Amino acid sequence: MRFIPLVSALIFFSGCGAPPLREEPAKPPPPNHGDAIPDAPPPQDDIVAFIDKEPVRLREVIDHAMAARGKELIDKYILWKLRKDKIEELGIVNTPEDLRKRAELIVSAYRKKVGEEQFKKDIAARGMTESAYLDTFVKNAEFDEHVKTEKAVTFALLTEPSIEIDTVAFTDQSEATAFTLLCGKVTFPVAVERLQTAPDVRGKVGYWPRHRFPQGLAPDVIASSPELEKKLFAMKKGQTSGVETAKNMLVVIYIVETHPGVATSFASMHDRIVAEILRQPPSNDQLALWLDRLFKAKRITYHEDRNSPRNQGR
Repeated sequence: MRFIPLVSALIFFSGCGAPPLREEPAKPPPPNHGDAIPDAPPPQDDIVAFIDKEPVRLREVIDHAMAARGKELIDKYILWKLRKDKIEELGIVNTPEDLRKRAELIVSAYRKKVGEEQFKKDIAARGMTESAYLDTFVKNAEFDEHVKTEKAVTFALLTEPSIEIDTVAFTDQSEATAFTLLCGKVTFPVAVERLQTAPDVRGKVGYWPRHRFPQGLAPDVIASSPELEKKLFAMKKGQTSGVETAKNMLVVIYIVETHPGVATSFASMHDRIVAEILRQPPSNDQLALWLDRLFKAKRITYHEDRNSPRNQGR
């Protein structure tokens, strides 16, 4: 089995995947330096390819791309810029130690998935030690940006008004119902302990402790059911839901804690944020929701069509 490439490892084994901006647009122009002579703009008639001996020029590629999907590319650029600005506003940076710890979590997940023997074969096939392989993550610019996004999302999870939940998932309706009845007689932790030691569980059962999130940045299972998310935020600490359906499974959810918002800086929470990422990285869906929220918080006006429905309410 060939060891998966870096980006694929990130997507599948980090628990949270790379940001959706896979096609990063060009960076914005440099700032105006007053009376200084500006740099000449990059030539747009550069040859970027040949079809047989016929040149393909950059200007032609740009014109075609904008004609075919111009607003999509504009949106990608805007989202890239909004993310970049937010990261800079928060003052988020990564140390080599931060990146290495995050990479170790990814590699550990892959090792667990394929087994120790296969893992060693894969590392050997790359002609490097495990330490050297971890270094490839630390030195990778895409991975660096990904971890910055994880930090920004985790900062939101820990500082905005939020709830903290424990979730038990079932495939068998009768067992889910029996569990809710048990929760009415004993505490939720005791009910979970009894469920985990029960010898006669027929269906599959999953237990996911301690997910904390503000409204609009729920974990995947909750985010797939907006009505359930709304119901959870109306509950109080110590309450347990009934049997709910979310993402093709049955869940029972316990409100461990409710947290008010906290006005603080990213720097003051950096160590806690890193520890939380290593405990439970934000998911793909949470990263996407956070990026979408950045976009929707701005009024975006498209120059060529200021009065179109797309520009209303932005």
